[in-house]
Amino acid sequence: MAIAVGHCHDLKPPAVRGRHYRPHSVAQLDRPLLDRDHQERNALSPQRRCLSSPCFTTVVARNSDDQSVEPADQDKKMPRVEIVAGRHARGVHALIAEAAGAIASGTRLVPAQGGLGGALLLKDGRSGEHVAVIKPLEDTSSPSNGGGGYESKAVLREVAAYLLDHDGFASVAPTAMIKISRPTMETTVASIQRFVAHDYDAGELGPSRFSVQSVHRVGILDVRLLNIDRHAGNILVKNRPTGNGTTSAAPLELVPIDHGLCLPEQLEDPYFEWLHWPQASRPFSSAELHYIASLDPFKDAEMLRAELPSLTEPAIRILTMCTVFLQRAAAAGLCLADIGDMMTREFSSAEEGLSALEALCKKAVDSIDTQSLKRASFGELSGEEWTTFLEKFEQLLPPAFEAKKSGPASH
Repeated sequence: MAIAVGHCHDLKPPAVRGRHYRPHSVAQLDRPLLDRDHQERNALSPQRRCLSSPCFTTVVARNSDDQSVEPADQDKKMPRVEIVAGRHARGVHALIAEAAGAIASGTRLVPAQGGLGGALLLKDGRSGEHVAVIKPLEDTSSPSNGGGGYESKAVLREVAAYLLDHDGFASVAPTAMIKISRPTMETTVASIQRFVAHDYDAGELGPSRFSVQSVHRVGILDVRLLNIDRHAGNILVKNRPTGNGTTSAAPLELVPIDHGLCLPEQLEDPYFEWLHWPQASRPFSSAELHYIASLDPFKDAEMLRAELPSLTEPAIRILTMCTVFLQRAAAAGLCLADIGDMMTREFSSAEEGLSALEALCKKAVDSIDTQSLKRASFGELSGEEWTTFLEKFEQLLPPAFEAKKSGPASH
């Protein structure tokens, strides 16, 4: 099969939905096989759609060096797949090649059970194993689609999470955004993510069996991305097999999925499932501290602007601020639980108060000559004001961290 691979940068996401719906993860399936080309696009109401289920799509690409080119008339009948975002990320081209092979074998796509956002599972036609999860973007040009606008931003953030997981530190599966063109059919824009084989999700097991390293690595990613939806259902558990075919009694490894609600455009109250797990209260290892210190939030911001130009500047600034916060907190000796607690809002007398992080941001903003942030969106600050804010913010951190360490335990 001939496949064309390219990239484009003109995808503009529509408006964001509210964040109050807590979606389930896409982990298993129990529905009959369904051919993608005949699937009902609007079988699920917008209110029931999952906003952060994993995103995946099928891809085929032509190799310019491939001498075994099919005839032109046959080539026109083949799907054409362009990589919209993530083309330079590790593992993406291998994933696309596998997905293309699965498509060429005539495999069918299976609707995922747990996620109600139209996520589909792609099987390998030969082995029968799942290859990828595919999630088409809503076609906002069609009035019959229910106006599910948040889907596109969720897809962008899925790709961003993978791009920011440097060296696979937190084990985010390879993810990209693609555009599929097929003869006599409308072009489809979707995301593709490698399917993660797993035994359970974290909600099915007690946290005592999870490795400290895995909990820390997922948590570090969530703090950087200000993940407002890290529930147990979107943490997969991999049971490492032993040589004799049985499962190992060693601590279990975790794989985070569903990052469609990370990198919000304003300060939000994150949800960290791991916050009160005992592993979160353990000190960071030297390797983890080295990784945190090596992060370059400004380089990451430039990378996102280049790879995902439709991702908004306020979301990118959230990444920068949260990474700085993580780095200074870890260097000051705070553990993951301390850091997560400072980012989480407090409740007293049935009222929601500011988190310690939000209070620090507000104080930093109030100290510069500008109007207070409306709904805590950093997009309202000019470039000069943003630089001044970060300077003021960092100056406020050392005493806040000392107060946290000397105060009552939060975990």
